Amino acid sequence: MPDPHISTAKTKFAAERDGDIGVLTIQGTLDYTTHNLVAEFFGRAFAEYGPSLVVDLLDIDFLDSRATGLLIACWKRAADEGGRLSLVALERGATRVLWIAGLTAHIPVFSTREEALASARYPDHS
Repeated sequence: MPDPHISTAKTKFAAERDGDIGVLTIQGTLDYTTHNLVAEFFGRAFAEYGPSLVVDLLDIDFLDSRATGLLIACWKRAADEGGRLSLVALERGATRVLWIAGLTAHIPVFSTREEALASARYPDHS
């Protein structure tokens, strides 16, 4: 990923490697206006870091249904490629929709980045 930091007026993206895991941080708004950019960001992250990703959504202020669908597609892609996608989110604010929609029963969600990374490294202990 030549430049893992991308920003728009409403959304900021950053990516880094933590061992063999890609850690993605998204801040701001995830909606129809940012959908293509978010999809490109995830595509580049899979290409650079592989299928084991932690996505930090703690600073999301809006998450629409298209963005939720994109998270589901990324979770499926990670599993299909032998990896794991984990989310960092709290059951409040914009990310509460993940609980309402029942996604947290399938996609692992943690309250801190450290918990998500530990679980990604040692999936049998989570």
